[in-house]
Amino acid sequence: MSHSIEYNIGRYRLTINFWFLILFLLVQTGLNELGFWQIERAKQKQAFLDKVNRSSEYTNIDFNAVSAPDIQNYKHVKLEAFTDLNQSILVENVIQNGKLGYQVLQLVTEKQSQKRLLINRGWIAGRANRSDIPSVDAAPYDWSISGRLSPIHQQLLSGKAELEIYPRLVRVPVLDLSIVSQLEKQFRVSIEPYVIRLDENTQGHFDVLWNWVSMSPEKHLGYAFQWFGLSFAFLIASLFALIKKNKNKL
Repeated sequence: MSHSIEYNIGRYRLTINFWFLILFLLVQTGLNELGFWQIERAKQKQAFLDKVNRSSEYTNIDFNAVSAPDIQNYKHVKLEAFTDLNQSILVENVIQNGKLGYQVLQLVTEKQSQKRLLINRGWIAGRANRSDIPSVDAAPYDWSISGRLSPIHQQLLSGKAELEIYPRLVRVPVLDLSIVSQLEKQFRVSIEPYVIRLDENTQGHFDVLWNWVSMSPEKHLGYAFQWFGLSFAFLIASLFALIKKNKNKL
């Protein structure tokens, strides 16, 4: 039983092997699906950035009753707070402008609600030797804060992450709900499950050029173009492999 079919097209012969056809369809489907997935991701990222931009106006928030939509929509808020501790919290392995460093968190008490909140003061550069921990300027004690609510998610494989305690610093490998739970035990307080990312006009900030998405919509579109390009290149290469010139026809 033949596993291929042939078509004669003028001076050329197209030979299609069934097994190759199955492989071709699988590869083409996979490459095109990856391209369409990247396009969909670009749409999602752009929709998210549009949502962040739409929430640029400040919202009056009762910190006794912060809702999930408030956090998920990155609401712009203002608050008055007291800085609880002299200890800053450094989240390591954060890349900014191609450089490795830390995000600096500060624990504060919001005046009206008495809720304990984590304030993200922005990024500082790390040093070549990990054991050489950078110094951090103290945050204001009586602090007028403006910034955006930002959710804290649970990350995979972070269950064994531990705090590193120093006289004026606490260093953590990631910021997720497990780390927040450890910070609560360390400081013996209850901490809200979100952070506030400081605005540039707030006293006590560092580098607050926030990356709201891990990859821009433009990069996703670029990857989509690459996947579709590979799909097209595989199609052309397959045609060259399958089409042969008939030797018995001039």
